[in-house]
Amino acid sequence: MMSYNYPTIAETLYVNQLPNGMMVYLIPKKHFMETTGVLTSRFGSLDNKFTAMGQAYQYPEGVAHFLEHKLFELSEGLDAATEFTKLGAESNAYTTVDKTSFYFSTTGNLSESLALLQEFVMSTHLTEESVEREKEIIGQEIEMYQDDADFRLYQGILENLFPKTALAEDIAGSRNSVNQISVKDLEENHQFFYPPSNMELVLVGDFEPEQIIEEIKIQQNKAEQREFLPLERQAIVYHSVIKNRSMHMDVSLSKLAVGYRGPKPDGGRSLLEQKLSLQLFFTMLLGWTSETNQAWYDSRQIDDSFDLEIEVKEEYQYLIISLDTIEPIAMGTRLKQFLTHFERSKDLTEAHFQLLKRELYGDFLRSLDSVEHLAMQFVTYHLGEETYFDVPKLIEQLTLEQVVAVGREFLASADVTDFTIFPK
Repeated sequence: MMSYNYPTIAETLYVNQLPNGMMVYLIPKKHFMETTGVLTSRFGSLDNKFTAMGQAYQYPEGVAHFLEHKLFELSEGLDAATEFTKLGAESNAYTTVDKTSFYFSTTGNLSESLALLQEFVMSTHLTEESVEREKEIIGQEIEMYQDDADFRLYQGILENLFPKTALAEDIAGSRNSVNQISVKDLEENHQFFYPPSNMELVLVGDFEPEQIIEEIKIQQNKAEQREFLPLERQAIVYHSVIKNRSMHMDVSLSKLAVGYRGPKPDGGRSLLEQKLSLQLFFTMLLGWTSETNQAWYDSRQIDDSFDLEIEVKEEYQYLIISLDTIEPIAMGTRLKQFLTHFERSKDLTEAHFQLLKRELYGDFLRSLDSVEHLAMQFVTYHLGEETYFDVPKLIEQLTLEQVVAVGREFLASADVTDFTIFPK
């Protein structure tokens, strides 16, 4: 087991690749009452089409999310969430475009909770009856989100940015696609994407790493030993963006999203460095410490709903600016013009840059005080070879010139779109 010390933040990361290929990341936190474990499969909503061993496979949209739900079902009608509760632990799961994560948090019975996490995620107990029943449950969940204006705004701008791709589809699928999912589909996808070598386990809390790794090895030796077949996952094709769309819903104030689709990352810098650079760049220009943000806020052109989201992956990167506004058309034009002429901004200064670096570093340090938050951030920021603990080093190394260059490069070749929800 390899250990990596981070003296500036007083943390140690233990890394072990098990004989079956599973990656284990252990972050011991002495004197913390809570422990959180997260088991993740690199299987998300984008993976409903792929090629394995020369054969093409296609499954209904939402299959990854559906399988997330059904893995909680144990043998003899038992439910993993109920079993965690009996152990005094809380549990849940979530599916994103590229992964599915299952997690628990507990203040006791760590060994039992950790064993249960591995047991239920790495095995299936599916029946035709339970799958049919789940279709109605997920269908109701999909319909509920269709009534959520913020969800519709986010999904709408993604559809504009990445038309005719899996990113344009709801992670949960549609009523129609969910109804097409079969037991066979779920079993096959579990076989494809849940072998240990396609999974990683993150554990954060007060434990002895050497003892815990032995417990994990014992549990993994009990699991079915399967190899992960080499897969060719579907690529994200950059079709022409949809310039603008709108819809009407029962909202009191219009909702606007402006999206920028940057070029696919070229590998010139790490994904984590690219993401941090874009976060700093756009926060300098439009974050709450910027003159522009304050001026717009003081004149009531924006309110606390104003938000920036930046995503950077191997296949794509984008910026989404969202807000509630009484003048969505004017505000959309204002945002686009501002970013077209961002060089005129008075906020791209060394003093402002250093302030935001300190703020970003402070946010990182605060995250270390929450076991659950740290575990989730570690999963989220594990991009390529770098981990969440590389964030402070990158923050320190980044310069204003580098960050502005990254932002300029992004905007110079970005495709722009907007999506608006108007009141009925």
